Amino acid sequence: MPRKQIYSQIHIHNKNKMPDEESVGTHCYKRIRIMTTIGLLSRKIAEKKKFVDVNITFDGAKIQDGKGNRHLGTEAAHNLPRNILINGCSIWEYANDPECNFHTRIKRQLFYSSASAVVVKREANYIDSQWELNGLVNVFIRYLNECVKIKIGEEDELKFLLLAGKNLIEGCAVTLDITKNIIKERKTYQKKKSELDVIFDEYIIVIKEFDYTYFIEKWLNVYRLPKYK
Repeated sequence: MPRKQIYSQIHIHNKNKMPDEESVGTHCYKRIRIMTTIGLLSRKIAEKKKFVDVNITFDGAKIQDGKGNRHLGTEAAHNLPRNILINGCSIWEYANDPECNFHTRIKRQLFYSSASAVVVKREANYIDSQWELNGLVNVFIRYLNECVKIKIGEEDELKFLLLAGKNLIEGCAVTLDITKNIIKERKTYQKKKSELDVIFDEYIIVIKEFDYTYFIEKWLNVYRLPKYK
């Protein structure tokens, strides 16, 4: 399936400019926040489709919100690592599945979470791709699998989701550290040391300060509202 470009106003505005100094932190923050939220949305998909077994895999990104500028050395970095598939179907395709009958707000979350990107210097996208290859995707899939095993409405639902969230954040930190050590051994690092160090430092701070308990509890309460069930 060909990639479909989806442009929001902020990325139309930024696509011919250099990213501001906060774009890297914004990207990392959105990446972790969206990963966290997708765990709860995956549970709703599994429940709506009445899946007995859930198989979570991934492939290359299919939809994208935003575009970089080659002459400015920028790229649109996807917030969500890869395109997540549940039982062979992209998560955003469930938005319009009649069996799911999702509220419009949830449809938008599924679709735009998959497309969401931030325009950053290409070095950030390089780190992202290496981070994904060195464990981030596996950490994310493990988190999703943990989430879908927690039945909606079961006793200690929040407790188990928070444990899954804790494992996700810890996994992000560990795999980023592994990625940094691998990249530091490459010639690329010697050429771009200052740029890469700034990005790594920003990512480390964002991961350390991210309040996963707030987001999991917030979205669990939202999805419990009758109109979102």
